[in-house]
Amino acid sequence: MAVRTLDVRGEICPDPLTLTLKAMQGLAVGDILKVIVDSPMALETISRWAQKAGHRLVGVGEPSAGQWEITIEKAAP
Repeated sequence: MAVRTLDVRGEICPDPLTLTLKAMQGLAVGDILKVIVDSPMALETISRWAQKAGHRLVGVGEPSAGQWEITIEKAAP
């Protein structure tokens, strides 16, 4: 299982989701993607997309004020 980090802080929607989709395409089933965001909208959009797409939302943390880390495990297509 590989772990990859994607930092999309400062990106404007829909770019955080677009970059997350591209990053997920490069992962194998069971790999983990940690997405760092600084936008509440990106937090909501990426978290909702991950669940709707069937991936496992491992967790969401707030390591510092106004910054979140979304951890997603890639599921089989």
